[in-house]
Amino acid sequence: MNPTIAFVTLGCAKNSVDSEKAMGALVSDGFSLTQDPASADVVIINTCGFIESAREESIDEILQIAELKKTGSLRSLIVGGCLAVRYRDELEAELPEVDRFLGLLDPVEIRAVCRETAAQLTGHADSGGVEIPGRAEVLLDIPRVLTTPGHFAYLKIAEGCSNACSFCAIPLIRGVSVSVEPDDLITESAALGRAGVKELILIAQDTTLYGRDLKGGSGGITTDIAGLLRRLDSELEGIEWIRLMYAYPSRVTDDLLDVMASSSRIVSYLDLPVQSGSDSVLEAMRRGMGRSATLELFHKVRDRVPGITLRTSLIVGFPGESERDFLETLDLITEVRFERLGVFTWSPEEGTPSFELDGRVPEEEMERRAAEVLSVQRNIMLEINGSLTGEMVEVMVDELLDDLPPFSWLGRTRGDAPEVDQGIYLEGPGGDAPQPELKPGDIVHAEVVGHIDFDLEGVIAGD
Repeated sequence: MNPTIAFVTLGCAKNSVDSEKAMGALVSDGFSLTQDPASADVVIINTCGFIESAREESIDEILQIAELKKTGSLRSLIVGGCLAVRYRDELEAELPEVDRFLGLLDPVEIRAVCRETAAQLTGHADSGGVEIPGRAEVLLDIPRVLTTPGHFAYLKIAEGCSNACSFCAIPLIRGVSVSVEPDDLITESAALGRAGVKELILIAQDTTLYGRDLKGGSGGITTDIAGLLRRLDSELEGIEWIRLMYAYPSRVTDDLLDVMASSSRIVSYLDLPVQSGSDSVLEAMRRGMGRSATLELFHKVRDRVPGITLRTSLIVGFPGESERDFLETLDLITEVRFERLGVFTWSPEEGTPSFELDGRVPEEEMERRAAEVLSVQRNIMLEINGSLTGEMVEVMVDELLDDLPPFSWLGRTRGDAPEVDQGIYLEGPGGDAPQPELKPGDIVHAEVVGHIDFDLEGVIAGD
């Protein structure tokens, strides 16, 4: 009998997709999965190694799961993912509790490793003999086991990153950007639509790099992100919303903006991490676009895609960042008025150019700057949310609420990505209007009647 396997996935949505495909490979091979590591024979941890806090979380999770060998049924602990790629030698020396270390989770390798592990645990010869292909191979015959709610799913359109940002270790871990063939993405997306997915969220380390390494179409025309979006918009059935995450400011083209503006399924939402508002810091970060060009881009985006929601990410405390540099970042936030924003403190990453820079900002000062960014952004978001009262918005239902009257559902507007953005609490129409029977993935129209900090309150339209 094959062992029961549990996955623990840490880090970003890209890691989640890797785990979903690995789980799909195991299910197709006859393995049983459980969501409870304490009841599993084998646990596979997909780690994150992006920044120091993520590495600490991964180590803590490994040690916690390893304790199950003493108290539970756990017989084998396997660790893969970004942390295992970057620090494999050190981890093997310091964590004897781990039975096997892998690299980034590859579905075929996971299947082969689990066959081998099953043979070791049961005493039967391995019936595998699976050849492990190159990492870029797309395995469309292997299903995904979705770990997201069934009405939305992530579509990973590329692996790796070819940017040269001085603070980022991703290229060291995941290599250069390798795009998935568009036909394969269409096939995978269509399968997700047939499975009931209503929102498709495109992800990669840099989605705007998509297709630079591909040749396709007549005459060898290079495929790009705008072309992929056009195909998804025109060819998919069942998918209601298509969302683009992790774009790179210097690669946002007029063609991309035109696609977003002309499609009702591609939501008017763009995630554009700018990292800083200071020219000197942006140059040291090797971002390829200065403050003036960044501001010009955001004005153009708002002009060409009316009503768009802009999300960004910032890093404070980059080596050499002065108080003046930081104030320039605050000025950029107030000028652009991002609807959504996340902020991180700089993390020293060995092997990256920024690791060698002088002028490190003390940890306490980095935390102060991050808190000030959030304070400025909080005021902007509260003003934006307050201005929405009386507006009609389209909402996708995410969750049914049983104990929060008068609200019966929690959803998101087209301007909110799952797991990172705000929500809208919904109550049914008033008066004698019939109350709808809604499930996650349903789309309704609602009037915004108020807000609680970063969440909206709405009433579903009576029609």
